[in-house]
Amino acid sequence: MMKSGRDALIAMLLAVLVAGCSGSAKAVKVKEARNAAQINSELGLGYMQQGNLELALQKLERAVELDPQLASGQHYLAALYQQLGQNEGAEKHYRQAMFLTPEDPVLLNNYGVFLCRQNKLTEAERLFETAVKQPFYKTPEVAYKNAGLCALHTQDTAKAEAYFRKALKVNPRMGSALLELAALSHQESEYLSARAFMQRYFEVAPATARSLWLGVQVEQRLGDSAAAAKYAARLREQFPQAEETVQMMKSDRR
Repeated sequence: MMKSGRDALIAMLLAVLVAGCSGSAKAVKVKEARNAAQINSELGLGYMQQGNLELALQKLERAVELDPQLASGQHYLAALYQQLGQNEGAEKHYRQAMFLTPEDPVLLNNYGVFLCRQNKLTEAERLFETAVKQPFYKTPEVAYKNAGLCALHTQDTAKAEAYFRKALKVNPRMGSALLELAALSHQESEYLSARAFMQRYFEVAPATARSLWLGVQVEQRLGDSAAAAKYAARLREQFPQAEETVQMMKSDRR
């Protein structure tokens, strides 16, 4: 009896030991899968930023296969699908990423941009507003600016202007917001305001075909032919093939 009792105890201890080893092995495999998923996610992002979308897709799909709970993998894959024009896949992975990290401000902003392009404007605005409320968001001006651009889709210029001004309140040197406010001022025939925004824009951002053409139009409206000519010369020299240059040339021939 004593021997059988001892044997039973040994058997029980062995069973516990084997179960513990099995659990440890499983935990190791899960950790390895998560680490591999993280590596593939970061590689995928890197390839996407380099423009190698095919390899990026391989890495990001592998990342979410290894660990479907990896929010960054879901987020990056959504952004890649968006870039590829696969909107159904993008929405699926954006929603999964949102489920995993609903307070990630960069995700909120990016998903908002996607929804805005799908004409889901109310939901997009809600996401932008949520993003800027996150305490650790380093660039809330980006979400404000995107909310302004989204408002322009509905021709709500007052709301758009308010959002662009909020962006500038956070970052007074945000060139894209300055340019949008210059364009809105020009549209509303507030040409002195448009000039002021243009001057601020060129202090902080490089010239683009759009900004130079807008400069031409603003100075023409203000009657400063010399300033308009300077903008026009830069537009022809720096962006000879741009649509804005063609438009300017056509207007000159009228």
